[in-house]
Amino acid sequence: MKLPDSLELQKVYDILGDSVSKDIYRHRLLYSLLGEKEEITKMVYECSPASALLSTSKVCYYGAGAGGGWLVQYNRNASFVIDKYKTGTFGGLPILSLDDFLKLSDCKEYLIVITVGKENIRKEIAAELDSHGLQYLFAYFDMQYFDLQYFDLQYFDLRNEYFVDVGALDGETTMYFLEHFKNGHAYVLEPNPAQFAVTKKRLRNRPEAELFPYGAYDQNTMLRFDTSNVDAGSARVSETGTTEIEVRKLDDLLKDRKVTFLKMDIEGSELAALRGAERIIREQRPKLAVCVYHKPEDIWEIPSLILQYHPDYKLYLRHYSISYTETVLYAI
Repeated sequence: MKLPDSLELQKVYDILGDSVSKDIYRHRLLYSLLGEKEEITKMVYECSPASALLSTSKVCYYGAGAGGGWLVQYNRNASFVIDKYKTGTFGGLPILSLDDFLKLSDCKEYLIVITVGKENIRKEIAAELDSHGLQYLFAYFDMQYFDLQYFDLQYFDLRNEYFVDVGALDGETTMYFLEHFKNGHAYVLEPNPAQFAVTKKRLRNRPEAELFPYGAYDQNTMLRFDTSNVDAGSARVSETGTTEIEVRKLDDLLKDRKVTFLKMDIEGSELAALRGAERIIREQRPKLAVCVYHKPEDIWEIPSLILQYHPDYKLYLRHYSISYTETVLYAI
């Protein structure tokens, strides 16, 4: 990782549009440069939509595994960990079974943070907690705030938008866009063949969505792609990948199509994809919603590149999980 120039860091900081953005930027910089995990905890408590709940609720974790270890170490309020299969302690916190937890007279006062990574198990846990009327959040993808992500901020006035969904995964973000913003049109990119099929099925009755089975990058070529992670959303460009995907420059793929809003969540390829959209950004100045957490340097390299293409953008940062993931940069 190339260390950033201090003037570059200050330029990005100065152009951020509000105090929340500046706080997120400061915490993420310290985390990226120094590895201070406590900065993520501070950011979550100060800046995430869940901060009010985390600050006022009694908090415990569900899952004494790898996903919970990172959070247990740095959470300020957690009292214990719920787990079906383990006993004793975890990260210095006592482990309770769900049955023992339900015996607590104040169990419904707790906010349960589900730390399990596998989607099918997360859903099973959530269903079980729902059956007991318990409140919970997902640690590594806080679904309660999914609708906000990519479409946040009072500054958005989305009407007659031409939306580019780079990294569609399952088409859910595009569907949300089409359902909430009338007279919209979408260009939808998903390079993973299995997920492209899911996206195509979901959007089969939406003629205003054009689908492309490609990734976005700074060249038109074939790249190795790693789909080994259980979570399909974590598939990424990697030299060790066993799948090949086709990637395209957005400037070439979309050519003269109108673009007013561009979203990117592509597991570390955002910077390359932005380079491949230079002409679109310079000439059409679309609104941007770009993830900046996949690589340590994303937090300064991505905003710096955007300002290089169009220095009159106003930048905002928002954070949508209670861990280090799901930080989005908006350019308005």
